[in-house]
Amino acid sequence: MIRFLNVKRTFKPFAFTFCSYLICSNVVAQALTEQQNVEHQFTPMQVRVPVGDKYDWLQLNSNELLKGKIKHLYGNKLEFKSDQLGTLIVDWEDVIVLQSRGAVSIGFSDLSTRSGRLLIQDGHGYLDGVVFNLNDIITIIAGEPHEANYWSSTMSLGANLRSGNNDQIDYSAKARMIRRTTESRFRTDYLGNYSKSGDEKTTNNHRVNSFFDWFLSNQFFLRPVFVEYYTDPFMNISSRITLGSGVGYSIIDTAKTEWSISGGPAYTMTNFKEVELGEDDNESSGTLFVDTTFSTELTDSIDFNADYRMQLGNQNSGGYTHHAVTGIVVELTDMFDLDLSLVWDRSSNPRAETDGQVPERDDFQLIIGFGVDI
Repeated sequence: MIRFLNVKRTFKPFAFTFCSYLICSNVVAQALTEQQNVEHQFTPMQVRVPVGDKYDWLQLNSNELLKGKIKHLYGNKLEFKSDQLGTLIVDWEDVIVLQSRGAVSIGFSDLSTRSGRLLIQDGHGYLDGVVFNLNDIITIIAGEPHEANYWSSTMSLGANLRSGNNDQIDYSAKARMIRRTTESRFRTDYLGNYSKSGDEKTTNNHRVNSFFDWFLSNQFFLRPVFVEYYTDPFMNISSRITLGSGVGYSIIDTAKTEWSISGGPAYTMTNFKEVELGEDDNESSGTLFVDTTFSTELTDSIDFNADYRMQLGNQNSGGYTHHAVTGIVVELTDMFDLDLSLVWDRSSNPRAETDGQVPERDDFQLIIGFGVDI
């Protein structure tokens, strides 16, 4: 009994010492593991972008480093084409380092444009080594400010050919050409439809409109001139020319969404194909026009577009008229698109033809075509 008690007394210090050793070993091991984890963590300052590389480089505030090509910055959205991830849309506030391999063109808030090799890091911007305020950047476009960099265009064609008991031909065409700089915007649109069944034409209308905008600020712009030509014999319009000017405002202007509205006075000259006996075959009047354009990216490969143009003139010129186009564009490849559009033309007071027949007030068209981005 005495021997057992002695063993018990001897075991207590030993057990205490052993447990303490285990606890200390665990604490030390955990501390070493945490230290190793800390040593393997990178901070933005530890990740350095290669200098003199053949790629553009982008570093995000998540410490991700991407190589690829700068496409453009617009509306605080940077479009960057990564070699592995494809085209990315990045919030400008998430960019901590951006380095171009060559020259880029930068538009500033004072509507000036400068070009050079870009470096953004440590909260500062450098263009060919000259520092500037990052808050002054409005746009970035890859490349030197050559004229070709300001232009873009799209064209869509559709056709339906039938033969046999009923020979029918349907053609449709859409085209848009845009020149955009920091200070100005020029755009020309064309929309045409032609149908023939046998030897008889059933549709033959064409519309061309063009305008020039000069930006007074990031949102407000002056439209010194716009012009539209329209012909549709089946609406009893041999030709209609509208010339005007106005002002506008960009409601939304980001990399994914654009929405602007404009308006002002105009003058319209209309030549009618046929008129009733004693009526003039031409009419001119002052008009008021309102125009709005909306476009947005629904997904990376699908865009939604809507254009609405309204004119209000005297009753002899057609009264209230509008032209509305809405549709989606599906990107099939980097160059080819599928274009689905719905067109609605309306004239509240169409002019009667020689036999007294009055054309329908509304004209609807569904256009399906394949487009090319140039």
